[in-house]
Amino acid sequence: MNNLPEMQPVTFAEAHELVLDHASYVKLPAEPVELKDAVGRTLAGDVTADLDYPGADISAMDGYCLAAELLTGACAEQPLTLPTVAGIDAGHRIDQITAGTCAYIATGGMLPQGADCVVPVEEVTVSSDGRQVTFAAPVKAGNYVRPRASEMKCGDKMIAAGTLITPFVIGQLSTAGLVVLNAVKKPTVAILTSGDEVLMQWEKPMPWQVRNSNCAVLRAQVEEAGATPLEIGIAKDVGDHALELFNKAAAVGDIIVTSGGISMGRRDPFKQVFARLAIRPVFYGIKMKPGKPVFFGMYNNKPVFGLPGNQTSTAVAFELLVRPFIRKALGIAPDRLKCELELVQPSQNGSNRDFFKRGRIIEQNGRLLVQPLESQESHMLSSLAGADVLFLHPASPANLPAGSTVRCWLLKG
Repeated sequence: MNNLPEMQPVTFAEAHELVLDHASYVKLPAEPVELKDAVGRTLAGDVTADLDYPGADISAMDGYCLAAELLTGACAEQPLTLPTVAGIDAGHRIDQITAGTCAYIATGGMLPQGADCVVPVEEVTVSSDGRQVTFAAPVKAGNYVRPRASEMKCGDKMIAAGTLITPFVIGQLSTAGLVVLNAVKKPTVAILTSGDEVLMQWEKPMPWQVRNSNCAVLRAQVEEAGATPLEIGIAKDVGDHALELFNKAAAVGDIIVTSGGISMGRRDPFKQVFARLAIRPVFYGIKMKPGKPVFFGMYNNKPVFGLPGNQTSTAVAFELLVRPFIRKALGIAPDRLKCELELVQPSQNGSNRDFFKRGRIIEQNGRLLVQPLESQESHMLSSLAGADVLFLHPASPANLPAGSTVRCWLLKG
């Protein structure tokens, strides 16, 4: 018996907005994280430069440094030959060069006093004994020089709070001398599945049983979104088992995600649990396919997502709603990249709902197009595994001809 309040289903756009509006309920403190473990985390505070970078005027090329004014008037017909007095390798320095001379300098070497430009080795002629260098063209001061503090000045904000830490951000943080940084604590997502027919992945099912692939997929999706998954268990269809598991999830999770047991079945357990606990519904039902029977509500200020039980419905609903919620709670961009691509072949939508279809990106004549995958059933996880995108076939028109432009949500990268 479904005792949840009757609610009109919302559109996907409305559901997406409502979900993101509630992300602020999840309060995530900062925690120290070693730099070597920080990829994929979210920076909790601004990072400022503790030094100028570079810390001096630095050569951008292997070449010869000198005062640019010496080369005024130098040309192929009247080249200028100067003695070379020293060599400057990266990590070493000389304080100054004598007026009227030049010095070899490696890429990354610090310019000495008396030099304000670099001429690359390819543009000079060096005597056989290496003691004289001939220049055949003038250059300006600053030629092939990276000025001090040209990338950042001491005290400048290098990286803003809320930045997703990538390998390249790790490079910046390392430049700033950080070994430990403050990252936003990962939210814990408590995962519950349901069904008397559902077995653990390592068990061999009978013909009327299935392995718990939904939990495995959700666990991976939670980790990929930047949160910590916590598997609570498989709820039985009758009795208080589902209630007991839900209470356990509510005690340990920042976010609660259930799979199955939320639709029109007479023994759907989570539907009954949500009603018994008077969980405040934000919406129940979305005008989308797959994923119509989605519940989102709040329980003691904790978000509760009740996802469908069909494999693809569960995964797509997580991708389009739970993942953005997690990422907004972390303070980073909630959605994956979107793009618009043309259909390779026609697409049909026989429902009155927005249909998020699985597609593969292909190249034809130098253009990227989207190829709808053959199988679009809500229980066929195999087609989702081979998809590059989810593309939206709106509720109307029912038929989109080849060449139609569709909105695509990238699933990879």
